[in-house]
Amino acid sequence: MLELRWFEAIMKELAWLGHTLGDYRDTDVLIALLEEFATADRSLDRAVVSRAIENRQSNQGRVVRTLTRPRYASLLADLARSVVRPPLRQASDGPRSVVTSQLIDAWGDLRSASSRVNDTAADLHQVRILAKRARYATEIAAPMLDDGAHAIVERLVAIQDSLGHQRDLASVRRHVTTWYDSPEAARGVDPVDARESWLSAVEAARRVSLDSWREPLAEAMVLIDDMNVHQSQRPDRHQLP
Repeated sequence: MLELRWFEAIMKELAWLGHTLGDYRDTDVLIALLEEFATADRSLDRAVVSRAIENRQSNQGRVVRTLTRPRYASLLADLARSVVRPPLRQASDGPRSVVTSQLIDAWGDLRSASSRVNDTAADLHQVRILAKRARYATEIAAPMLDDGAHAIVERLVAIQDSLGHQRDLASVRRHVTTWYDSPEAARGVDPVDARESWLSAVEAARRVSLDSWREPLAEAMVLIDDMNVHQSQRPDRHQLP
């Protein structure tokens, strides 16, 4: 629905901002998980946690500089102007048609991916992305749908959270491995034993939550099928094929 040149420009700026803030957010999540592990098992070497906190502090200046740059202020101004006067395409289809089309595509992509997913990191990452897109599409389309849209969104959020947790645990594993491969880690501890203790704790957590996304995904697919049936039986609503 949006004018293409404006859309591409704003997406470029949002990607720039998201990359900077995303790295900082990932460090926050990493520290929280490390603290959780270290609190549950006090035998774990806390130097890993301290290292992550140091990394966060070193990145803080970059985030502050980003948020005080004219480029960020300009992005906010562009977004504010677009709210007052949306840059719509001249020949755009109506909102209902566009939203419904995107919703159908998002649900279909998620169903297709879920039917052939394996436990590889790439497959799980793809399912998470598609679940996120399906969630946002459903939230936007909710006023046009039956009341069951909220239940679908709940399942999609659960998929996101579960697969996001797996991604965060992989980040913990990378951080631990990198730290104990560094010269600093040899100070005061046996880096081999300390690393194995951490990796064992991470692997145990990974196994516990490994398949927790499958049930909400199956439930979401059933609810989506039900939604399609209900919508097709209501002449006052836009029919979803």
